[in-house]
Amino acid sequence: MKISETAMLSIHQRELEERHNAFNKTTNTRKRVFYWIGFLDGALSSHRIEDGEEEALLAEASRFSDFFDDPDASDLVEDLLADCFSSEEDLIDQLRQLIDDKRAELGMQSSPSETDELNEFLGFCAGVICDGRVLEVEVRSIIHRFKSSAVLMQAKPFASLRKAVEMSMADDILTDQEADEIQEWIAKLVGDGFIDTGIPNIGTVAKLDEPITDPNDIKLQGSVFVLTGPMSMGPRSFIISEIESVGATCAPRTTTKTDYVVVSSTASRHWRTTHFGTKIERARELIEKGLKLRFVSEVALQRALQLAKAN
Repeated sequence: MKISETAMLSIHQRELEERHNAFNKTTNTRKRVFYWIGFLDGALSSHRIEDGEEEALLAEASRFSDFFDDPDASDLVEDLLADCFSSEEDLIDQLRQLIDDKRAELGMQSSPSETDELNEFLGFCAGVICDGRVLEVEVRSIIHRFKSSAVLMQAKPFASLRKAVEMSMADDILTDQEADEIQEWIAKLVGDGFIDTGIPNIGTVAKLDEPITDPNDIKLQGSVFVLTGPMSMGPRSFIISEIESVGATCAPRTTTKTDYVVVSSTASRHWRTTHFGTKIERARELIEKGLKLRFVSEVALQRALQLAKAN
C-alpha cells in the first residue's frame, strides 16, 4: 500500500524540522565555544594569574562543563581542584593549550564569522573582569582587539567601551577612575565578574529591551513577525501558519519592515551571547534609530494568537 501524499508531506516536514534543529544546536555550540575561548584569553591577557583569578576560572569552568558537557572544561576543573599545576607558568601553559585545542576544533569546521568574533570578544571581556579588576595591560589588550578587527570597530554594542578604553590610554596612563569606568562598561555587556558576585558569568542572561508580555499589546493584523531560536509552541512551519492565519506575516530576518521580534521562551536561557545573533542584534540597532519595533515573548504571542482565533 502506497504512503499517502499527506503522510509523505508530514515525513518531509519532520525531516526539515530535524535538520533545522540540528543546525541550531551546532550554531549555538559554536557560539558557546567561542565565548569560552574568549573568556580564557581574557583571563590570561595580563600574562599572569592574578589574585582571585584561579578561583574565578574554577567557577567558570565548572559552569561551562555543567551546561555544555565539555570534557576539556571538566578536565580543567579536576586539575584545579586537585592542585595539579606545579607553578603559575604551568597553569598558564595549560590554559593556552586548551585555547589552541579549541581553536583547532573550530577551525576544522569553518572560518570564523562576524558572530564568532562578537561572541569571542564578549567572552574576552568577561575574562578580563572575572577577578574584579582591570589592569593597564588588559586595557591595552582590549584596544589591540578593537584595532585588529573591523567587525569589533563597527559593532555598535561595543562603541561605548571602545571610546572608554581609547580615551583612558590617550596619555598612556590608566588611572583608578578610568579602570573603574572601563569595568562598568564591560559589566553592562557581560555582567559583573565572579569575584564581585560569587556567581559564574557563564550562564547568565543578557538584558534585552523589555519584551511585550501582555498579549493585548500585540497588534496582529498586518504586522510582520520574526522568530528567533527554537520555539516551544511547535515546529516553525506551524507557528508561521498560525501567524498568517490571523492576517500577519512572518519574515526570515529583521528589517525596517519588522514590527515584532519574537524571543523564544527557551532560547538563551543559559547562554547570554546567543543574544548577539543577527536577528536580535539587528533589531536593537533599529530600535536605537527610533523605529517602533518591539521584542515580544513567545508566550505573549501564543496567547495573542489564541485570543484572535477565539474571537
